[in-house]
Amino acid sequence: MNLKIERETLSVNEKIYDGVGEQSVELDYILPDYYPDIFKLIRCSIIPVITSQSISGSTLSYEMTADVKILYSAEGSNQLQCITQRQVYSKSVDLGEVPNSPDICIRPKSDHINCRVVNKRRIDMRGAVSIKVTVKGESKQEAISDVSGMNIQTRKVPVEYMAKRIASQRVLTVNDDMELPNTKPALIDTVRTEISLSDAESKIISNKFVVKGDATVKILYTCNDGMETMSFSVPYSQIIDMDGIDESFSCYVTADGVSCDITPVSDENGDNRTLKYELKINVRCCAYKTIPVQLVADAYSTAYPCEYASAELAAPQPPVMINEKFQSKITLENDGNEIAGVYDVWCSAKNINLTLDNDVKSIKISGMLCCQAMIKNENDMASVLEKDQAFEYEITCDEMTSSSTAELNILRIDCSYNLTDMNSISVKADIYAAGDLYTSACFKAITDITVDESVKITRDGDYAIKLYYGVKDEQIWNIAKKYSTSVTAIMEENSLESESLTDNGMLLIPIV
Repeated sequence: MNLKIERETLSVNEKIYDGVGEQSVELDYILPDYYPDIFKLIRCSIIPVITSQSISGSTLSYEMTADVKILYSAEGSNQLQCITQRQVYSKSVDLGEVPNSPDICIRPKSDHINCRVVNKRRIDMRGAVSIKVTVKGESKQEAISDVSGMNIQTRKVPVEYMAKRIASQRVLTVNDDMELPNTKPALIDTVRTEISLSDAESKIISNKFVVKGDATVKILYTCNDGMETMSFSVPYSQIIDMDGIDESFSCYVTADGVSCDITPVSDENGDNRTLKYELKINVRCCAYKTIPVQLVADAYSTAYPCEYASAELAAPQPPVMINEKFQSKITLENDGNEIAGVYDVWCSAKNINLTLDNDVKSIKISGMLCCQAMIKNENDMASVLEKDQAFEYEITCDEMTSSSTAELNILRIDCSYNLTDMNSISVKADIYAAGDLYTSACFKAITDITVDESVKITRDGDYAIKLYYGVKDEQIWNIAKKYSTSVTAIMEENSLESESLTDNGMLLIPIV
């Protein structure tokens, strides 16, 4: 009789690369003739954005733009001057291996920046951007799901796992025009833009993923009277090809605002009241399918010597989506000087750390909250107040296991503020964190088995039934394996209903 072995292949999404790179950003800038001389440097910042990414073999390539934004004031004027210079960098990373079904996450952040005024017409800037790169790839692990023939007995464990996972990432671009409301002054320069996204809707059709949502763009811009803010909403939708996906998959989508470039258009009076915008949104789609299987955890033959190899396997489970909102408060002070007005307040997060505690089933997220305010001081001059403050928040995750990992990011931070006195601002930051908790069901399974049919099992005597004293909670499987018989034979002979003993007592062990 031949030994028949059936196998099950489990797919596991493993991290194959996790590293941080650095890109220096330098600018030696001479003011064009149409800009006034520099009297006071207000602020200098670097805004890095990943615009494209691709993998060829074991090499990841991506392109990053770094917008250098310099704000200054001219002598005798309260009009803020804004300079924006875009630097473009191409980078590549050796992953060390060729990933199967890669899932890429690249997140840049501005690390430090030094800006100095060389003379009234020249600025020298030196800074750096760090880029965190994480790449996951699909790997395979095999286990035996069934064995038959040659008097083989098997004990199986039921496992439900994420059998298929498909991920796709796309940068969507939305171009359009919008008119400034009559209540808003004409735009001179854009100081900053902020993108917040609503929860995206998604739908699966054959081999395609449909996603739609709304983005809110807020801009701070200079005008003849100082500065002004305004917001506008942009709907977006996209059909993304995802081969192999159908309605049997569960899916989720995350969207991040990448950038929004604003180009003013002059009307017949020379006023910039029409804005051309190019909004870019990074959409990440994930779909997965779970299936139940039975895997062989133990085996033996009642007639022949049997050997097997086993391994500790991890069956990936569907990700647990995490969406949390928490609050942090911070106070900005103007060093004893009076605040005549507040143009805008915004916050960002950096140095995000995650700590998983399986004992209390929680994820602790911590980092640094960077709060900034664009104000008008008592001399009607623009000024920036800045302050960094540590934050920490604990998220309860009942699904956490000892092998769990998590990926969380700060999606957006909504700010509200009020003037507590003449020289300080109290800021309340609503922080929205989102991500995934990844878990695996760990178990022992047989990966290979051999039976030596040239040798038969010999017994220590010629008998058909043996007496055995069983102990409460003892497993029938272990008794049957010890005497090279079957679980079914022992249970039928002793009229047992459970595969574990409910009481101490004598058992009749039939030899098969």
